[in-house]
Amino acid sequence: MADAPLILIGSGGHACVVAETARLAGWQIAGHIAPQGGGDALLGDWLGDDDVLAAHLAKGWVCALGLGFVDAATAARRAALLARIDPAHLATVLHPCATVAPSAQIGAGGFVAAHSVVNTRASLGIGALVNTGAIVEHHTNTGRNVHIATGARLAGGVTLGDDVLAGAGCVVRQGVRIGDGAVIGAGCVVLSDVPAAATWVGNPGRAM
Repeated sequence: MADAPLILIGSGGHACVVAETARLAGWQIAGHIAPQGGGDALLGDWLGDDDVLAAHLAKGWVCALGLGFVDAATAARRAALLARIDPAHLATVLHPCATVAPSAQIGAGGFVAAHSVVNTRASLGIGALVNTGAIVEHHTNTGRNVHIATGARLAGGVTLGDDVLAGAGCVVRQGVRIGDGAVIGAGCVVLSDVPAAATWVGNPGRAM
């Protein structure tokens, strides 16, 4: 609920994007949590590291993940936080300039950035991140902790497993299935199913 104080988790560039988006959507930023202080002023006060999160959530506050998939360590921290936080304490943050179909479902902790589209009957899992200008077409389904990067285009009926990164500007053909933990490189054109934990690059997409 947008009337509860919101804690941002993270201190990098994506956390700043989430902070500004949350304010536009009506959230009050209580501060941010990160291993070290000194984050951007957009994030509000530094509240401590991950160890203080539970105490703040017990006060009725909620949190938003300002962590992308910038490297393996950050992605692992993001996944670990999603595993330990009750979904009831995860804020879903939607930019006012995003287009989300009335029949689409956004899981707890989801983030949909400006000028992105989540179309009819699409379903995003817990903690899904849809970045600026990305398109998630009709009847596409994702698992938890998925990052659909800037300008990515997922055609209708695509399935993404858990912990998938769909890189900036990639294109995924209709009906394709992408397995858990797979990475689709920036600009990759995916025409066939991708196995779990695989990394695909190029046009047409192929295993790296």
